[in-house]
Amino acid sequence: IALAAGAAVHDVLFAQHLANTRTLEQQAMGMAELGLRIGLEQLASGETPLMDTGKLHPDPTRAESLHVILRPGVRRMPDGFSAGRFLTQDYEIQSTGHSARGTRRTLVQGITRLEPLAQGAP
Repeated sequence: IALAAGAAVHDVLFAQHLANTRTLEQQAMGMAELGLRIGLEQLASGETPLMDTGKLHPDPTRAESLHVILRPGVRRMPDGFSAGRFLTQDYEIQSTGHSARGTRRTLVQGITRLEPLAQGAP
C-alpha cells in the first residue's frame, strides 16, 4: 500500500510540474505574439519604426515581459511604380516573450512595407 501511495504522489507531483511548465510556455508564447502585433502596429503607423523596443512589461505587477527587434532588409522599386516615388522595404520582426522561471519563446515574422521615397532623392 505504501508503494502504491508513493507512486500516486509521484504521479500527481509530475503532472502538476508538467502543467506548470505548459502554463509558463503558453504565457511566454502569448507575450511573443503580442510583440509581433506591436511590431506590425509600428510598421503600419507610417512613422519611422523603433528598431529595438528594449524590455517591455505590459503588466508591471506580473513577471511576463517581451522584447521586439525590427531589422530592415532589402529596399527595392516595386513593380508597377515607374514614377520612382515609392520603394518597398522588407523588415524582419523578432519578438521574444519571457515568463517566470526563465521560460522564453521567440517568434520571427517578415513583412514588406511600401514607403515613399525620401524628398530630394533622385
